[in-house]
Amino acid sequence: MNRLSVLRLLSLTSLIALTVLTGCASQKPTKSAEVTLVSQTKITDGALHFDGKKLNGKTFENPAKGDAYDYFFGKNISAHGDAVKPYKHYVFMTWYKGGKSNRNVMLSRLNTKTGSVKTIEFPHRHTGFRGDPLVGESHNTIGLAISPINGTIHMVYDMHAYRDDTINDRFKGRFINDYFRYSYSVVGAAEVSDEAFTLNQFVKDTSAVSEGPDDYKHLTMTGSLEDKENFVALTYPKFYTSEDGSLIHYMRWGGNNNGAYYFNKYDAANQRWTRFTPFNHKDQKTHGHPYNWGLYGYMKYVNGKLRVGFQQRSANNKDRYKYQNGVYYAYSDHPDGMGSWKNHKGQPMTWPLVNSDEIKVFEPGDYISHQEPNSVYIVGGFDWTVTKNEDIHFISKVRSSKAKRPDFENIAIHAYKPAGSDEFKISTDFTGGDSIYTAGDDIFIIGLNKGYPYVEKAKGGTNDFVPMYQQKGGTQFDHGTIHIKDGKAYYFLMERGTGNSLPLHLQIIDLGLEP
Repeated sequence: MNRLSVLRLLSLTSLIALTVLTGCASQKPTKSAEVTLVSQTKITDGALHFDGKKLNGKTFENPAKGDAYDYFFGKNISAHGDAVKPYKHYVFMTWYKGGKSNRNVMLSRLNTKTGSVKTIEFPHRHTGFRGDPLVGESHNTIGLAISPINGTIHMVYDMHAYRDDTINDRFKGRFINDYFRYSYSVVGAAEVSDEAFTLNQFVKDTSAVSEGPDDYKHLTMTGSLEDKENFVALTYPKFYTSEDGSLIHYMRWGGNNNGAYYFNKYDAANQRWTRFTPFNHKDQKTHGHPYNWGLYGYMKYVNGKLRVGFQQRSANNKDRYKYQNGVYYAYSDHPDGMGSWKNHKGQPMTWPLVNSDEIKVFEPGDYISHQEPNSVYIVGGFDWTVTKNEDIHFISKVRSSKAKRPDFENIAIHAYKPAGSDEFKISTDFTGGDSIYTAGDDIFIIGLNKGYPYVEKAKGGTNDFVPMYQQKGGTQFDHGTIHIKDGKAYYFLMERGTGNSLPLHLQIIDLGLEP
């Protein structure tokens, strides 16, 4: 029975009763195993969304000049990426201002005690694909972090492998001394009063490459322009907080089939970030590997360790895989990830990694029959997590590249390794999902069903997912992004609608962990 069939069978007296809330309301956290909606708050009426045509390598130089916002890759730019973080009784969210002529980087703060929302507008506007503001670029997400040690706010944003580009002029010189965008606040800015929560809390760039008195973008995170070559050609910023309160940040260096994960750490005492350190080498052929490869997945700090899980996209365009293949996983026993990297069996790996086979878990392509070149499509629906009990979970999707072939195949896979086991269990008895999360010893699939949030739950180390929550009415949503902390899911959502300026909401969902 699939997920939708199960959800239709849930009666009003089943696992939960949904209360659709407007504005900002709250209730005491549940002590039972129920999943409940704590609050829903509208953050803005106008966030950027791409509502025009999807462009490609042949059409991106001729975008629409009118109101429609054409785009490259995907439609989503707000409520997308590492955009929501709770801190004490506040929730911080980043987004881009709609519509097409605005595009400013925005930072909102919700006070969950009072329900007030305060928003800061930054001068920087979404750059657009390769620096053309008429073409939206969905990869240019905003990463957000708040240091629990000194209350500083950190944002890295609006980049997709940018560089000075003085060699081949790919970007037409648009990013000279502006290829990395980092903004940070003064100490304690996260907790100032509503009246004081303004742009004045952020530090201006007064370096030799400053663009003027309204420049809040810094070219490096270390504070030194001598390090600027360490901040070139980076994409997908994401922040994590370690058990001791340290901030860890990572990005992908390089391109789709030749890339590496680079990470750095925030020194709160000296208010400086380290330079980037590689998890794996880019240009793997120059290090003795037969081909170059890139990473599609995540570096995460979860259950007390820095870990990496990804699918590989190789530079071999003649194999059976249209884009990426495989599932790969590694973790570090070093508190900062500076060595002691191992595969899922606890065996040491080469660090920085060159040969990805050292950490390969399994091949999703083995669960589909096609063998001809570019016939297997493994894109989307990939995520992973590790429970407090050290159960490791991966979700993947694999299908035929051509949807209209008569022998079309489409399979959702859940691969999991219970704590103490030697090998992964691979299950295709899985209805699928786009993201998997953990809280305590449990795992959760959280997403949207017909525009309404739903939650499924299983005990870590199992495939026994049970529907726990399904919103039945109220606002319908287009997409969203989630952060989980202390047993609550902070679901930052874009409302369904038309146009390139749409409302954003925050739902706080109590996941009902047992006390």
